[in-house]
Amino acid sequence: QKSINIGSKSDHLRAGARMSALKTAVKQLTEAGGCTPEEAGEAVKEIMSGEGNPLLTASFLTALRWDKCTPEIVSAVAKSMRDYALPCKPELKKDEVLVDVVGTGGDGFDTFNVSTCASIVLAAAGAKVLKHGNRSNASKCGSADILEAMGANLMVDGAQASKVMEECGFCFLFAQKFHPSMKHVAKVRRAMGVRTIFNILGPLTNPARPTVQLTGVFSKNLGPLYIQVMKASGMKRAMVVHSKEGLDELSIAGPTYAWILDDGKITEKTVSPPDFGLPCHSLDKVAGKEPTKNMRTFQEIMEGKKGPCMDFVLLNASCALWVAGLAPDFKQATEKARNAIESGKAKKVLEDYIKLSNTVAGIAYPKQEKKEEKSILHTIADHRLAVVKDLSAKVPFPMVTVNSLGTPAINVLNRIEVGKMGRGKIPDIVALMAEIKRASPSKGDINIGVDVVRQALIYAKSGASVISVLTEPKWFKGTIKDLRAVKEATMTLENPPCVLLKDFVVDEYQILEARMNGADLVLLIVTLLPLNKLKHFIHVSRSLGMEPLVECAREDEVKTALAAGAKFIGINNRNLKTFHVDMDTTGRLAKMIPKEVKLAALSGIKTRADVEKFYDVGAAAVLVGETLMRAKDPAVRNKKTIIKLKKKKNINLIKTSLHPRP
Repeated sequence: QKSINIGSKSDHLRAGARMSALKTAVKQLTEAGGCTPEEAGEAVKEIMSGEGNPLLTASFLTALRWDKCTPEIVSAVAKSMRDYALPCKPELKKDEVLVDVVGTGGDGFDTFNVSTCASIVLAAAGAKVLKHGNRSNASKCGSADILEAMGANLMVDGAQASKVMEECGFCFLFAQKFHPSMKHVAKVRRAMGVRTIFNILGPLTNPARPTVQLTGVFSKNLGPLYIQVMKASGMKRAMVVHSKEGLDELSIAGPTYAWILDDGKITEKTVSPPDFGLPCHSLDKVAGKEPTKNMRTFQEIMEGKKGPCMDFVLLNASCALWVAGLAPDFKQATEKARNAIESGKAKKVLEDYIKLSNTVAGIAYPKQEKKEEKSILHTIADHRLAVVKDLSAKVPFPMVTVNSLGTPAINVLNRIEVGKMGRGKIPDIVALMAEIKRASPSKGDINIGVDVVRQALIYAKSGASVISVLTEPKWFKGTIKDLRAVKEATMTLENPPCVLLKDFVVDEYQILEARMNGADLVLLIVTLLPLNKLKHFIHVSRSLGMEPLVECAREDEVKTALAAGAKFIGINNRNLKTFHVDMDTTGRLAKMIPKEVKLAALSGIKTRADVEKFYDVGAAAVLVGETLMRAKDPAVRNKKTIIKLKKKKNINLIKTSLHPRP
């Protein structure tokens, strides 16, 4: 006969004590007007143990109204819940802090998964992040839902999570995995159908015990309570936020109330997107969708796509960076967060986390069958390299010091200074670099039938300091003959403009070919060239009398350009992966460029206001292309009329760009 273990006398006494604790708490709450933190904590331990009577549990949760939830009681209840959680004890190096970015949920809004995305960016910027979260309750997609949709394994344990975080900086702690005891209260909560103290405990019960936390709450009244609880728990720094609209995160639409804990001191303030150097957007622009669509938005942000959702993520990530002490102020924190995305680090953290969360648990992670799609920039560069290798094998030619036209290269740095005086015709604050291009990958055909010689003469006689000629044939439909024709047409003018070879230079041959055909400078794109090759190409250019224009689009690229010794740097405002133009790029990166290095703003320049904006951040020159190339009436068919009308409009546009300030 099978024996039955009915337990010892001490087991029954302990069970009775636990039951008594729950009854005592209910009695104190209903008859004495409140219970002590110790009584509340013991009552929750009973519930978490699975021995709580459902009726008593419901009575306790009903009686423990919000007005009775003091910081001490909430702290005690949160501690009891953590005591029953699975352990997670990450090992941190000296001076490292453990961070969590999390919200209570329940704010009534359904926004994009900003805290999850911001946590990835935070890790990419140097923080150690163990994010505590769950599936969606009221919204369409919770943090667990979106990470699972992207292939992450949510069921890692504490040791596995610590290992993942150690390797990539981030891991997700799935609440349902780490708080199995919550199943004992789930039925009661569903039956009650109202908010209870458990609705505010999630962010306070991270089993890893973060030392720094950015937390959103669904009610403004919870802000002071939450920050007091965080102080009592021993956190070093924390911020609790609730937006004016009611979001449990920093709002991209306007003001957010904030309660800040720093070194034991609590302060209150209001923050808005402009404090972080970011624009405001309406909340409908950051609305949440089902997991598959939110996943795509998440991935687009990791790839650098600008827009309201990107700004929403930058806002929350930069705030977390500041709270973690990884940036001295909000705006510098925003730049750090932005660089984490634009450099590709955030995308790598996400990819590494998804892979590690599987492999650490012994789950085979499938290799990507589809190769990562190359950006159009690298596609063009690879094509140009193949073409140039074939051409150089057929038509080799020796190093030259002057071009075959017999004219030495014009010093572009001097020409820009002269150009700012407008050759005595159109004086202005910056020099104009006017571009000739027939087409582009992002815009398609722009001005296929352009007469490059006439266009060049219009530019030159209207005060342009540099004429940029797109010579790439497949995507931009240009040729090296265009560059030679422009040089021949302008070289005899009084104080002629410099002629720039704008191509995807990946081989020394292209620099020699450019000089042979009259180029005064060439474009070198940093993202295509390792530091040593960039240094070599700059040296080759200078040996031919040309000072190259070195193009950058990110902070790390500016650092590379300066390390290579660039004296003329162009900031491309266009993201060549997404083709999105961000006119603030030049202003952000200009701060890194010393005064002795000439700065040019490239892409997206259409108005006088654009010119003045770039002048204000230190630009000595601006490049205008599409605006000038489209300055014609496409309905006019007569060639002579097109040229006449185009000439008139182009001159007006140049004057608009270069007209002196009032």
